[in-house]
Amino acid sequence: MSTPKADDPKKETSAMAASKARDKEHPKGQMKTPPIVSPEVWEAARQQLLVKEKAFTRSRDALAAERRRMPWMAVEKKYEPKARSACSTCSRGAVS
Repeated sequence: MSTPKADDPKKETSAMAASKARDKEHPKGQMKTPPIVSPEVWEAARQQLLVKEKAFTRSRDALAAERRRMPWMAVEKKYEPKARSACSTCSRGAVS
């Protein structure tokens, strides 16, 4: 049994035709749904999307690593809370 290729225009055309027919059945303003396709076409589309998702993840991870490598800046000013009552442990004292 041969599996259809993802770039098979005949399969895509029939799927798009089914989608357009379904869209005509619904009044305007309703959500348009993706075409209904065979398991083989769906798997090919899923594999293509997976490649994009992995590339995005690698890009996001690289950006996060770059952010972690940024130089730090010394904080010269002493920090104190604006309202001591805002700190729930301040009135009881520090717990060690």
